[in-house]
Amino acid sequence: MSYITQKKIAASFKSLMLEMPLTKISVTTIMTHAAIRRQTFYEYFPDKYALLAWIYDQEVGEYVDDNLSYTHWTLILEQLFQYFDDNRQFYQNALSIEGQNSFESHLLQHVRQLVNTIIKNMITNQGITLSANYQKFLLNYLSGALVTYTTGWLQERHPGSVEQVTTALKMTLTDTLNGLLLRTGHLQ
Repeated sequence: MSYITQKKIAASFKSLMLEMPLTKISVTTIMTHAAIRRQTFYEYFPDKYALLAWIYDQEVGEYVDDNLSYTHWTLILEQLFQYFDDNRQFYQNALSIEGQNSFESHLLQHVRQLVNTIIKNMITNQGITLSANYQKFLLNYLSGALVTYTTGWLQERHPGSVEQVTTALKMTLTDTLNGLLLRTGHLQ
């Protein structure tokens, strides 16, 4: 029952964020909108910022973390961008929040897992050796670039379609990795 309640509170909060900025939303407003008693909120979240972090981690995690073991990274990227497009207005509002509960910091955690999986799979599948420092560089560089691009795309007034964006991102990531393989003599 607790997960269902958390999801209901989160849905109410997301709905309210479509109508007003976070600074105008109180716990009382969230719970009134959800038709749940106010005290129930505190059984799950200490404050609205913790709820926001939970939404980021639950929803983005469903597309990234929960699929890393069995879904190809290109499909994860497509599904993630479709999710962001479907929830664009919520994330545009969320992007105005800075600090420890910023969307970017939560997205970076999930993207790092995705990029790390891509790098590890490439190393295993191609039988190459990369220094720990270079792996760390690739992880930081590619993750940072993907997060920066994603947040910019979410804020665009007339963004490219999900298909256009994911095609370009897949080509860029593939070209980057193929360049590495070519340089190390593993791609001819």
